[in-house]
This record gives sequence, C-alpha cells and structure tokens, in this order.
Amino acid sequence: MSMKGKLDPKTIGKRRDKPAGIAEKVINLLKIINLIEQGNCPSLKRLAEETEVSERSVYRYLNIINFIVPIVFDRQKGGYRFQRQDIKRVIPLSNKEIALLSALSDITRQLGEPLQTTYQGILTRLNSTVREETKEQSPIDIKIPTAVTKGSEYIIEIMEAITRQRQVEMTYHSINTDEITERVVDPYRLTFHEGVWFMYGYCHLRGDYQWFALDRIKNLKILHSNYQKADEREIEKRVRQSWGIRTGEITEVRVRFSQEVAELINRRPSWHESEQREILPSGEIELTFTVSGTEEIKWWIYSWIPYVKVIKPESLKEEIKKDITRFMAEMTETVA
Repeated sequence: MSMKGKLDPKTIGKRRDKPAGIAEKVINLLKIINLIEQGNCPSLKRLAEETEVSERSVYRYLNIINFIVPIVFDRQKGGYRFQRQDIKRVIPLSNKEIALLSALSDITRQLGEPLQTTYQGILTRLNSTVREETKEQSPIDIKIPTAVTKGSEYIIEIMEAITRQRQVEMTYHSINTDEITERVVDPYRLTFHEGVWFMYGYCHLRGDYQWFALDRIKNLKILHSNYQKADEREIEKRVRQSWGIRTGEITEVRVRFSQEVAELINRRPSWHESEQREILPSGEIELTFTVSGTEEIKWWIYSWIPYVKVIKPESLKEEIKKDITRFMAEMTETVA
C-alpha cells in the first residue's frame, strides 16, 4: 500500500517538541533515505532510534520523502521500502558523507559570507518543503586547516560518531602526564586550534569533559553504544568560556592597554565573547574577560608586552611577574 493517502500532508514542516534547524532536518532525511535504500525494510521504531526523534517526527520525514519518491509499508517485513524495487539511489551518500555534510554547515559559518549564504541555499533546496530560517548550533566546531596534520586520519570517524551519537574507544597518550590510557569518550565537538585537531567530549575514565588532541590518539574505533545527548547550551557555554581550548577555574581578568596600541585593539570588535570594553579618558583601553582558566589568556597577554598591564586578578599579576623575572634572569645568564 502506497504511503500516499496514509500520511497527512498537513504534518509536513510542523515543529516537533524540540525545534530542529534546517541542517539537522536534512541530515535526518538523508539518514532515513539511506536506511531504506539498504533494502532491509527498516521499521518505524528503528528509524526513530537512528534519527533519535519521535515516531511522529519520522512520519513527517517519510511524508517529505514520499513526495520525492513513493514509499510503501511492507507488511511481511514490517518496515518501509521504495515502491519501485529497481529504483536507483535517491541521494547516493554514505554515513561518512552525511557526517561531512553536517560538518560543512559549521565550516561555512566560520568562513562567513558569502559561503555561508551559498551553503544555506543548498540546504534549503535539499529540504525545500521545510520553511525555517533558524538553524541550531552544530555539535561539530571545525575550522579549515592550512595543511594536513598528524591525527587528521581520525577526523571522518569522529565526525561520523558525533553525527550518529556513538561512543568512541581510543588509546590516548596524554602530553601532560605522559600516560597511555584506554578511554571511552562521548564525542561532541571537533575543532582545529593552533595547528592541531582537537575533540571535545565526556571522558568516562576521568568522569569529566575534556579536550583530546587527535595527534595523541594511538588508535580509535566507533562503538555500537549510543550516548545520551548532553544539553547543547551547556556544552556551548563550557567551550566558549575558555580562551582557547584549555579550561580551568572561572576567572575575571582585566587588562589595560596603552594608547600606543589602542588602534590595534579596537580593530577587532571583540577578543572574546565575554569581553567588556572601556575607553579611558587617557586614550588607554581596558578589557575585562570572564574565562575558564588563565593559561592561554596569559600567553595572549605576553604577546602585547610592554603595552599591556594586568589589573586583576592579583594571582595572575604575580604569576606573570615571576615568569618575567625568571625570563630576565635566564637572559642575563645567556648573555654573560
């Protein structure tokens, strides 16, 4: 029996309990199409589990697909198949290609206009029956590297794991402790930072959220076990509070820049999303940040010496003084 007449066209494009952006809807449509194309007649329950939406939402996706190519319910096999048995693949994409399509959404966001608009147009055409202008933050945070780096061979696997919400098992060599450990991680994000790829996720060995450098991974495999999706707002908050990727205690940092570099500081509208900026009558500029950990913002401060002064916290001021004193002592010894 054809899907036509069975599903209510009025349900197309309606919101589910949790709103989904265009990118997520396209990915779910592609997942369902690929599962049906495999010829195993996936049931409604399996389609709901694979896309991690309600069965009602799956019906809406099936309704959309049915307008592209007719679908029938196979009563003997208890699942859905294309009406024509000889039909060619509608959208010939593998799981890895679907993962990459998902990642591209955030890549274009990083690149800005006009690539972001062009990509959005492609998604809108693929998902022409969905009339939403909003888009959720992608769980994959990727910036394009200028060269292939060590560890990049794991990128596609990790992107696929994030897209399918599958845990990964890996052997990891920590650069801080020099330990080699076996870990199970719930991956949430990928980012390219200062020449190195990093994965952000929940580490079951440490019981906490951590960044993992891909070049420190010895081997990695995707597990069959799914993980429960964390609150995206909380993940986003954790990631954005750090200055780079290192995390630590939440600290308010205030720095003052001299008039000589004021124009350079003002060339950027913001150095961090928590920034508060004040232009002083003297022409100096004070920037206040709320960051997770101070190690990386300290390195940034060093790049502005001698045109910068730390106002707070006192602990950071003392730490910088010690570093500079040690540096000057070592320089003096070297010259002598």
